[in-house]
Amino acid sequence: MIVHACPYCESEDIGLIDILGTIYSVGCRNCGMTGPHAESADQAETAWNGLCQKICSHCISRPWGRAMAKRIKAMSEEAELQSGAH
Repeated sequence: MIVHACPYCESEDIGLIDILGTIYSVGCRNCGMTGPHAESADQAETAWNGLCQKICSHCISRPWGRAMAKRIKAMSEEAELQSGAH
């Protein structure tokens, strides 16, 4: 079962993509983001949910997600400083 909204645009308009019954993925109908390809619908949904748990705002609210969000922010700030120095 797909449990998470799109981790990119946060739309809940997502669905399963079935390519000739051989490759499956989950995709967002709003922005077009797609998850990892898999050999079954269940695997595609699991992969989507796993992807989401790494980057979406729903999952960032968990303690491990907040730590990751801090690190991403720090990396972004470092990159901005480096690009401004050149």
